[in-house]
Amino acid sequence: DADWADVLDAFDEHFGILPKGETVAIHPYSSRHGLLESLRPTHIVMYDPEPAFIRDIELYQTLGAPLKQVYFLVYDNSIEEQRYLSAIRRERESFEKLIREKSTLVIPISSSSSSGGISVSSAISPSKALLNAAVASRSHRNARDSGLADGGEELRPTIVVDTREFRSPLPSLLHAAGFRVVPRTIDIGDYVLHDSLAIERKSLPDLVGSLRSGRLYNQAEAMTRHYAYAALLIEFEVNTSFSLQAMGGVTADIQIGSINSQLAMLVLAFPRLRIIWSSSPYETVNIFVELKRNAQEPDIERAVAMGTEDAAVERESIYSQSPVALLQSLPGVNLRNYQVLAKRYRSIRQICGASRKELDELVGSECASKLYDFLRASAVD
Repeated sequence: DADWADVLDAFDEHFGILPKGETVAIHPYSSRHGLLESLRPTHIVMYDPEPAFIRDIELYQTLGAPLKQVYFLVYDNSIEEQRYLSAIRRERESFEKLIREKSTLVIPISSSSSSGGISVSSAISPSKALLNAAVASRSHRNARDSGLADGGEELRPTIVVDTREFRSPLPSLLHAAGFRVVPRTIDIGDYVLHDSLAIERKSLPDLVGSLRSGRLYNQAEAMTRHYAYAALLIEFEVNTSFSLQAMGGVTADIQIGSINSQLAMLVLAFPRLRIIWSSSPYETVNIFVELKRNAQEPDIERAVAMGTEDAAVERESIYSQSPVALLQSLPGVNLRNYQVLAKRYRSIRQICGASRKELDELVGSECASKLYDFLRASAVD
């Protein structure tokens, strides 16, 4: 019995349950969720500093935990130290970016229903409220301008709409707002509000695809050539962020893959092109109401025939953007003859091998001379 008691004492001494203050627990960062609350440590040793776990420790200490000391094990001026400092810097920049964006957020101001505005606290949905406001504004303006209580079909403002646009909700919303929507197959623009204004509507996916393929460049060229006022309507979806890019991601440098840079180059190429930003199809209705104010009705036959006589402008032609941009930068190549070259030659290399006679037949002697001489100029004086 005495020997067995000695064995038990030795077992408790070497293998017994340690007091809670003397327990050492080793855990990876991957299992940190709920770890501090269950173990409630008084000392923490971090082999590699992890910003996410440090924030957990700060929260753990804020809740009144018996934490006494936290240790970092890291070599001075090591890669691990730089990695940790970089993570802290990115975290700080993220908070600064969030503060900047929050300071510029648009806060909707609710107005009383008696003033005719849209109340944010209204029981109806914001999209329906926007449409109701557009209908009320359109009806009030019609009654004020015409002085007639019952207007016929000819008194409703007319908009010529491309038939391919009926896959979007905008034509139906325009009809509900009191517009006379005339569906036609038109080659230039998606919406013709009057004889001098054509609008090309782009959703975000369509905008990205059109910029990458170069189709938007051809559409902008056709609109600015045939209409005194040409506009690109960039329409966002309801309940989505009304921005192409976060504020912190906007740079001063031109980048080929950036949508902002491509839009900037598009406006530089076509100074008469205007860009209209719309937060939703319902807001687009309000924009069209303002654009149609005191404007004459469009000539439907003229809108349909616009651009059909110009074979050089092809609505669905698709070119690769980078080669087209390089082609247009060459001497002798302008907005009117680059498509002729792109149709005849499938690459820049084929254009470089073209003869002077071939270029004369395609773009004329003067432009051909500039292009031919430039392609064969020596880089060494």
